[in-house]
Amino acid sequence: MKTALDAYEKAHPGIYFAVDEYQSALTILNAVKNEKTYDIALLDICMPGILGTDVAQEVLAKAPDTNIIFLTTSDEYAVDAFALNATHYLLKPFTQEKFDAAMDRAVEKMPEETVLFLACVDGMYRVRVSEVVSAESQGHYLFYHLTSGKTIKQRGKLTQIYEDLQKYPEFIRVGVSYVVNLMFVRGISGNILEMYNGTKIPIPRRNVAEVQKAYMDFCRREALR
Repeated sequence: MKTALDAYEKAHPGIYFAVDEYQSALTILNAVKNEKTYDIALLDICMPGILGTDVAQEVLAKAPDTNIIFLTTSDEYAVDAFALNATHYLLKPFTQEKFDAAMDRAVEKMPEETVLFLACVDGMYRVRVSEVVSAESQGHYLFYHLTSGKTIKQRGKLTQIYEDLQKYPEFIRVGVSYVVNLMFVRGISGNILEMYNGTKIPIPRRNVAEVQKAYMDFCRREALR
């Protein structure tokens, strides 16, 4: 799967994937339980102890827009797969051509997304807005914390990134040092924003009520989508 995905990405230079690989269904379920979501999920169906269709149900419960591509050696689960509105069902062994067709369908179903082009200290980066968990200012530098776990460093001030991100309702400024993507906030405890990855971001006391309101408003909007 990884080899086929690498070949697909190489053939489509305008597309970038941040990829997580899992060696068991349990690790996928644990990630989903911890609020991990994906645009596309490539799932085997026959896995030890659980079917990929059952894993897909858990994935879709957290992120209904996830494009599920099932891969299997048998077509006996095809009906169950498409009952979940799977994007595609690939029989193994599959060709690169068939894999590409499945990925094309998944990519076409995804909404267009704004991309940030960042000139960082170690080179240029192309980052999707939805990949930004938070941006942090330290001295003369900005640190972008991404969903992949990677942090990239850029010289500049927080005001410049906030000008780009404030048009998106999921981003708020938290004091003078942080811009936060509310999609990745697990909760607020006192004057601390608790992020899905375990990071704790302090809220200036004078801004606590404002941040709490912004978070509650965001949660209500998401619930009504």
